[in-house]
Amino acid sequence: LRTRRAIERSDIAILVVDATEKELHAQDLKVAHLAWEAGRGLIVVVNKWDIAEKDGKASAKYEKESAEKAPFLKFVPFVFTSALTGQRVSKILELILQVEQERLKRVPTSQVNERLQELIARRQPPQAAGREVKLNYATQVEVAPPTFAVFGNAPDLVQEHYVRYLHNGFRESWGFTGNPLRILLRRKAG
Repeated sequence: LRTRRAIERSDIAILVVDATEKELHAQDLKVAHLAWEAGRGLIVVVNKWDIAEKDGKASAKYEKESAEKAPFLKFVPFVFTSALTGQRVSKILELILQVEQERLKRVPTSQVNERLQELIARRQPPQAAGREVKLNYATQVEVAPPTFAVFGNAPDLVQEHYVRYLHNGFRESWGFTGNPLRILLRRKAG
């Protein structure tokens, strides 16, 4: 309950986990998921990195395994620290500023539409029930978290995998590191 309240009051959540545990546990993943679903920025701090058993590729492996458990974590920065020695602790402040900047980033509508057209040209939305699905234009409607509205003739027929495709395409262009990105499908007026 205290965790939920803390997430609700925050703009950016910092999830501190113990490196000696070797992986993110279910409770860690639950807290990360709560923050992400609440639209908060997220940073994962892996503490006690100085005493964890590791090799040269341990941090990349830790991030990869975490993203396999919760795919949204591939968009979240990880920092491997030691509170005891102070190793990389100042990096956390840099990441907070970076995630906040990404959280408040606004993309001009012309760029959003250009990117949408590129994505559609590369892969058309799947047709559904004999109806042609057209996506006409898009715009960023909110920051914190970044939210885009995509307008088309039949938003209810756009399949989840195609929304993920758009999501990944938008992230590829603008990053939004450490922040959830939302896509709302809307019916084109008129």
